[in-house]
Amino acid sequence: MKSQKMHLPSPFSALKGNRINLFYILAFAPLTVIFFYSPFSAVIPLYGFLILLIKQQKIVVLKEANLVQKILGLIIVVGSFVVYYAVVLIYPKAAFYGPANYVVYLLGLFLLFFKFSTLKEAFAPLFLIVAASSSEFLSAWLKPFLSPFANDFAHIIVTVLRALGLNASIYYLGGTPVVSLSSLSGKVVAGAFVYECIGVYSLLVFSIILVVILFEDPSGLKVKVAYSIAGLLGTFAINIFRVTMIFITDYFYGAEAGATIHYIIGYALFSTWLVCFFYIYSKRQIIQTKIMYRWKK
Repeated sequence: MKSQKMHLPSPFSALKGNRINLFYILAFAPLTVIFFYSPFSAVIPLYGFLILLIKQQKIVVLKEANLVQKILGLIIVVGSFVVYYAVVLIYPKAAFYGPANYVVYLLGLFLLFFKFSTLKEAFAPLFLIVAASSSEFLSAWLKPFLSPFANDFAHIIVTVLRALGLNASIYYLGGTPVVSLSSLSGKVVAGAFVYECIGVYSLLVFSIILVVILFEDPSGLKVKVAYSIAGLLGTFAINIFRVTMIFITDYFYGAEAGATIHYIIGYALFSTWLVCFFYIYSKRQIIQTKIMYRWKK
């Protein structure tokens, strides 16, 4: 009678079976580090990770990398955590683990887990993080061309404040528009409007995220154009609301409270708007069906 050998599963086979889960766990882990150093800096990398989640059905079938590529990927992954120590010698503000490091990390992670030919699936999240993180430089480049619109934006804010029953007016200091709020008691709150007030940076970031999401989406052109216009108009409206809230807070609760709101409200509103917009976009077919049903009734 022949004895049968018992084949026990090796830890490597178990690891291979959970390869995709491990990939996503490792892809998410650095976001906690970025959030620790700078919570608002984690917003764009988080959306890059969400794109990876959206692409899960494509990623799950990707072929595994060979040994040489795995070693290269591991070197890049580890290097993403230490390379900024060299960068910080030139750019002191880079002394934290941020979006640039995360891009290098994801690139290494793809090389560690999947064949080189499948890097095309990493393009969308990496492009999003790189482009959105670079939008601050693009915004600075656009400053000479878009600065005149600060005057138009100031007039919009004055109109909104007056509609809310506040005594708002506008005057100029050396060509810079200044919005002023005054009360019967003599209290005056004023704020100068410069290029940064327009919200060009948030519009650029939203546009980049929108392009990446729509690139991955199979919807028709009309749907994409309609939601793009609605999204950009919504982002502009959020900027109007942001500046209005800063003035109102300063007016009713003082300069210290106004300064606090000034610091956090932009990031908070923009992050909330992104979540709401793309949630609505993900439910667009259900919403469209309900609208058509009610229209027929």
